[in-house]
Amino acid sequence: MPGVPRGNRRFPVFHHLTFPPLSAPQMFAQLRNALARNASVFQTARTASTGANGKAWAVDLMASEAGISKKQAEIALKSLLAGIEGAVVNGERVTFQGFGSFESVARAARTGVNPQNPTQKINIPASIAPKFKAGSAFKSAVNK
Repeated sequence: MPGVPRGNRRFPVFHHLTFPPLSAPQMFAQLRNALARNASVFQTARTASTGANGKAWAVDLMASEAGISKKQAEIALKSLLAGIEGAVVNGERVTFQGFGSFESVARAARTGVNPQNPTQKINIPASIAPKFKAGSAFKSAVNK
C-alpha cells in the first residue's frame, strides 16, 4: 500500500502479528503451536541475577524468542494469564497439550486441628481451589 510505512530499525513491522487481535481460543492455539515448535526454549537455566524464574523472566524470554518488544511480551503474558484465570474461575478446564492443564476443584468442609493448640478442633469451610496437573511431555522432560 502506498503511503503506509514499512518499518525501520527503530519501529519494525512484524508481519507475523495478526490484526485485528485474536480471540482467546485463537491466541491459545497459536501459543500452543509456538510452544510445541520451541519446546527447547524453556530448557534454559535460571536467570543469574535473581536466581528465580518469574514474570520478568518469562517476558524477557518471550521478547527475545519472538523478536518483539518487552512491552508487547508483557501484554501477551498478562492476557494469557488473565485468560487462563478467567476460564478457571468460570469452571472451565484449560489444557496445553503435553504441558498440562489448569482447572478448579471443590474442597469439602472438614474438621482440622489448631496448630497452636493441638487439642482444639477447628472447622475448615468448603472452598474452591485452582489445580494444575502436569502433562506427560512435561513430566518426561523434568524426569530426564
